[in-house]
Amino acid sequence: MRSDTRRNKQQLLQAVAEEIRENPGGLSMQSVAVRAKVGVTSAYRYYSSLDELLAAYTLQPLEELGDFSTACPASGPELFRTVITRWVELVLEHGEILVQLRSRHGYLERLDLGDPVIAATHRIWERPIQGLMEDRHLTPANLRRALSVCNALTDPREILDLHQTEGMTPKRIAALLAASLAGAMSAQGAKAPLATQ
Repeated sequence: MRSDTRRNKQQLLQAVAEEIRENPGGLSMQSVAVRAKVGVTSAYRYYSSLDELLAAYTLQPLEELGDFSTACPASGPELFRTVITRWVELVLEHGEILVQLRSRHGYLERLDLGDPVIAATHRIWERPIQGLMEDRHLTPANLRRALSVCNALTDPREILDLHQTEGMTPKRIAALLAASLAGAMSAQGAKAPLATQ
């Protein structure tokens, strides 16, 4: 990638974050391009739509967390607690922007369709959730459901709410989320699969 292309793409990613924070109602490819000091035609050459630009922005913290999760030497429940603590920290850093980017489609639907954002979250959470499941002697057959529940529990809106309204620290939020997911998985493991109920 040429240096000017790399620079322009990075300016667009930074500008979209600023636009979401400062002018969410007027967010458009044109407003982002103006803020980034990149021509609108060039902006569309780098990102074919505003949705593609927003997805590229969303992928940045997810890829960082994916690398963190993959490299983390912990295992079992400790791996999950470590990764979820890092996620809470990233949400507190980027959360107000991530909240704006939530999809109207469900996690499992998007996973099956190969959505790149959901593929990134799958990479992040698969190993930590498998560690929790093994610790609780749960069958890996329910991994998809556990991933879906994890997605719901790690919603940036709720993490920000716990931090801002309740004054909870990242570690306390992470502990609450880890205990909630473990409880949900254990309850599911004690019952027949949902499909047969």
